[in-house]
Amino acid sequence: MKRLITILFTMFLLNNLNAQVVFNTSYHNLGEINKEDKKYFDFTLTNAGKQTAHLLRIEEPYGIDVKFSKKEILPDSTIIVRIKYTPKKKGKFKKDVPVWISVNNEPITLTIEGDAKTFDINESLKCPDFKTTTKPKNLKTDMQIKVIDVNTKKPIKNATVQVIWDGLNYKQLKTDKKGMVTQNLKWDIYYFVVDAEGYGTKEQDFYVNQKNNYLEFQLGEPTEEEIIAAKEDTVVEEIVVIEPEDTVSTQELPVNLFAPNNVVFCIDVSVSMKQKGRLDLLKASMIELLNGLRPIDKLAIVTYASSTEVVLESQHVKDKASITQLIKDLTAGGYTAGGKGIKRAYQVARENKIEGGNNQVIIATDGAFNLNKGDKSILKNVEANLKKGVTISVVGVKNEKWTVKSMSSIAKTGNGHYIHIKSYEQAKSVLMDEIKKNSRKK
Repeated sequence: MKRLITILFTMFLLNNLNAQVVFNTSYHNLGEINKEDKKYFDFTLTNAGKQTAHLLRIEEPYGIDVKFSKKEILPDSTIIVRIKYTPKKKGKFKKDVPVWISVNNEPITLTIEGDAKTFDINESLKCPDFKTTTKPKNLKTDMQIKVIDVNTKKPIKNATVQVIWDGLNYKQLKTDKKGMVTQNLKWDIYYFVVDAEGYGTKEQDFYVNQKNNYLEFQLGEPTEEEIIAAKEDTVVEEIVVIEPEDTVSTQELPVNLFAPNNVVFCIDVSVSMKQKGRLDLLKASMIELLNGLRPIDKLAIVTYASSTEVVLESQHVKDKASITQLIKDLTAGGYTAGGKGIKRAYQVARENKIEGGNNQVIIATDGAFNLNKGDKSILKNVEANLKKGVTISVVGVKNEKWTVKSMSSIAKTGNGHYIHIKSYEQAKSVLMDEIKKNSRKK
């Protein structure tokens, strides 16, 4: 019986490596809608696997109509599922729309809700068609963000809204007495971080364009988990705050306390890193670390997805502006092939080794490794490189719990640490804290 369970579980894992359909979000709130307002939302489904997926069927509850940009999802491609609700009466609504896909055993449930303030009994139920027009460049739209109390539904004044764009804090805004703030933004993907005094924090990635220009955040009292996480974030092994007296030190890394660093990032840029703002958080974390590195430190960046690429050859950290731009320009796409990326990163680290320094590979991923024969070959590689003086740490970016064991095992074997990034606040400090731990002079 145990053997049968093992075989079935192995088949399940292999199937999920070859076929993985992910979505940008499974829920959208249209807010208050009137007769002239848009009553639909575009969900995106992305095939992060190796085999073609097909949309099989969809359940359309009363008032719902659905259109697909395509019914076939090729590997490393995205389709749009457009869901429209046509109210025939006033009031709040919430509709769950199950979508069956060939590579999934269970349907994906997409949810749309809102509050109909008006209705037209003669309005067509049909969902608008997709128009095959070329998107003009540099278009902008007024993005509206509303922040309310999750319990009372009243607006929250002076809530802070941080707009993160390609890893940088692009704008920091405050809500008015109606809990609203409006910012003119280019059409692109942004990461929004919202908090208010006495409330918890909410974060969300969002693609802004003329049709997607409204977000509502409902804040409540911080949960026990958020309070514990916040306390953990404030515990730093040692915070060194000095004004450098030499021309080499930075405030974070004075040369008398920290050895030179040879850091090689091994970055997962598979399509799953597009989801949940993972790549934005990683960019923010890398840029924060870059700002604290010194000219005596070396940095390289290796990316992996369907293929492996050295996007930044190992170099001393002198031209921070150019490296920052390179980090901002990182994009995701393709299925995950982590093993090849790790081997290449180790090679770069060994070729640029600093004697007496911290020689370290840092893997950053959401945890969806494709390790072929399992962790054993990776762990042997990690052990071999540790003997050659190169450690390894693993950064999980909004990764699922089931990935932690494997990622922790790699880090422990490589004399490094497993690090979890799940919020913007964490992203700003965890990498520098990690470098300090490993480069501190004895």
